[in-house]
Amino acid sequence: MRASIFTVGVITLAATLTSPASADATRAVSYRGYELTVPADWPVVDLAKNPTECVRFDRNAVYLGKPGADQRCAAGMGPVVDAVLIEPVGEQTRVTVTGDRYAAMATRVEEAVAPAKVRTVQPGVYTGLGFDACAAPSQSAMDAWHGGSQFRAIGVYIGGIHRACAQPNLTPGWVGNQVNKGWHLIPTYVGLQAPCTSFRHKLDLNTDVARKQGREGASDAIGHAARLGMNPGTVIYNDMEAYNIGDEPCSAAVMSFLSGWTDQLRERGYRSGVYSSAGSGITDLLRNHDNRAYSRPDHVWFAWWNGQANVDGGKFLPDNRWTGARIHQFLGGHDESYNNVTINIDSNFLDLK
Repeated sequence: MRASIFTVGVITLAATLTSPASADATRAVSYRGYELTVPADWPVVDLAKNPTECVRFDRNAVYLGKPGADQRCAAGMGPVVDAVLIEPVGEQTRVTVTGDRYAAMATRVEEAVAPAKVRTVQPGVYTGLGFDACAAPSQSAMDAWHGGSQFRAIGVYIGGIHRACAQPNLTPGWVGNQVNKGWHLIPTYVGLQAPCTSFRHKLDLNTDVARKQGREGASDAIGHAARLGMNPGTVIYNDMEAYNIGDEPCSAAVMSFLSGWTDQLRERGYRSGVYSSAGSGITDLLRNHDNRAYSRPDHVWFAWWNGQANVDGGKFLPDNRWTGARIHQFLGGHDESYNNVTINIDSNFLDLK
């Protein structure tokens, strides 16, 4: 999940981790020729010394170096805040900025990405267990879990202004490797959130504007998916975190946003999916299932942490809605280990026909 992510030229580690003298205390950080001043209570993480540190943007921090392939990230996420990642990209340096605090220093440095050799449609037809993790695991971790677990599907965060974790492993090559090994990928986009939440970047309460924002988010998601080798026909899931469905204007804005999301994906040959909590976004989608003012998604992915590995939606989602096009996230963030590789995951059961 990404907030105002920009790239900037080049920042050599000269920061200390001393306690702040006051609430207004600051420290200077220099790395690879650039300098910035940050609040003294922000952690400054040297990723060369801490390669398993999770680079996540829902906490205030400065990360220096290349994110490791085996980050130890918690599956859950919070609202994106001000944070900075400064990493080498070949002979250049890329600075990723979330939030507004350091946005003025940003310039863009593009990293060359080899085109995908495997063009694929995801998630495809699959019934069984899946997991999602904040950062896409390394190839060695994926292979260990393929050999030792029953999981054959994985949720991957392909983009969005609220994508919380750095994704050093998520490349076209990584996607192709997983598909070739029999994994089903659940591409997920974490964009604007409901206006009645605490997230920094929210969709507009004006339903016409919200619908336009949904289309714009879908266009961005398609770009990310296509670069990763995910062809038209792929279901891209919009991650709409929990919100108060008792707030009618908020619900109306969410429904308009998701309708615009669905329309744009279909017009471009992709399919629309929505992830949300069973008690908020999914409930709103169900009660507007036959409302012609909105375009309903092709797939739903509902979070209901009841510990039951099935797609029974209980009181939230009857069997005659989105049959064969649903995913149930039945368990929230927890550690699981297979072949001595531990990942913090959410657990899911998929029934995709």
